[in-house]
Amino acid sequence: MTPDLWNTPAGRRIRMQCFRRDRAANAVCYWCHEPIDYALGPYSRGGPTSAWSPEHLKPRKTWPQLALEPSNIVAAHFSCNASRGTKAGLSELGTLSRSW
Repeated sequence: MTPDLWNTPAGRRIRMQCFRRDRAANAVCYWCHEPIDYALGPYSRGGPTSAWSPEHLKPRKTWPQLALEPSNIVAAHFSCNASRGTKAGLSELGTLSRSW
């Protein structure tokens, strides 16, 4: 079993790297497409749920080898990220049969 590297010093470095990347790009939330207030900084326990939170497109639970891969991490509000849980990200859903 692969250990969860997200809660290690390397994981903290990747989180801050992704926060800086997303803040510089003024990235919107992956899920709701609304702006993120980067002045709030990264979400911390008990903080505003509208703060930035790193969203793993492929969940850490099923794709632990991608936990520290920046291309697997996108910007999200903490509340949007938490409501997703471990459901598949849009990139895991496959090809649409047609545009709706």
